[in-house]
Amino acid sequence: MRGIIIQVVVALLLISIALAADVSQPVTGVLPPDLSNFPDMFVKDGNFNAVIVVGDKAPASDVIAQSNLVQFFGGYLGKSLIGDTKLSSEIGSLNQNIISIGSPCHNPTSAEIMGNPNKCDNWLEPGKAIVIMYGYRDYAHMVIEGYTDKGTRDAVEYLVKQKKGSLSSSSILIDVEETKPEINESGMKEKIEGKNEENITADIEIEKEKLIFQLNEKIASKSADSSKKIIPEIKPSINKTKEKEASGQKQEIKAEQQEQKKETSAIKRMINWFVSLFK
Repeated sequence: MRGIIIQVVVALLLISIALAADVSQPVTGVLPPDLSNFPDMFVKDGNFNAVIVVGDKAPASDVIAQSNLVQFFGGYLGKSLIGDTKLSSEIGSLNQNIISIGSPCHNPTSAEIMGNPNKCDNWLEPGKAIVIMYGYRDYAHMVIEGYTDKGTRDAVEYLVKQKKGSLSSSSILIDVEETKPEINESGMKEKIEGKNEENITADIEIEKEKLIFQLNEKIASKSADSSKKIIPEIKPSINKTKEKEASGQKQEIKAEQQEQKKETSAIKRMINWFVSLFK
């Protein structure tokens, strides 16, 4: 009795979720397979009789979940699965057994199986994942998705770990531990301190440049002042040498003039002496 009540409650919960998400079965009037028949619903004559599908741009977590299912069925059947994994773009028809991994946002095959819900990513609550069965004509369709990529992968792991026949109803809602991003305060402090150190270093470099600029200006001004002082000192020495040269030239001219005067006076005296002989 208690088991029946739990199944009814789960069914009502899933119906409410489906109505809120506008999830509908592709073909009405076909009852979904019961999970109690998993995994045999995807096995025929000892062979795997389904395709495992992920979206063309699915996150890596969905691909890992696909690989986990391949390993599970390979171990269950004792043979490797070849050609049974597909991308959503490779699914041309729903007329086959399908295990579709990922939300309708990441996997168009999931969206098609679920009747293209209006809300593809927010009908599940955080920390929840779901495995839900759909009946399509004579085929079984399974959609596995979580609120996050990790939730989808955890749902696959939960499914493959269950004992055969231990599941019931056409869907199961799974609690998933979601990891929240942790704020590393020490790391933040290190980043802040690193930025402060960078700022301090930058300020020191700026101050150095300022000091160098000021020193260069002082050196330039000192060199300009020294050149101004040296030039007047040089000019007088040059003028003095010029004056000395000029005075020397004047003395030579005077000496020449005096010699000329002496010669002139000597000539005059000789002329006067010669004239005096004839008087």
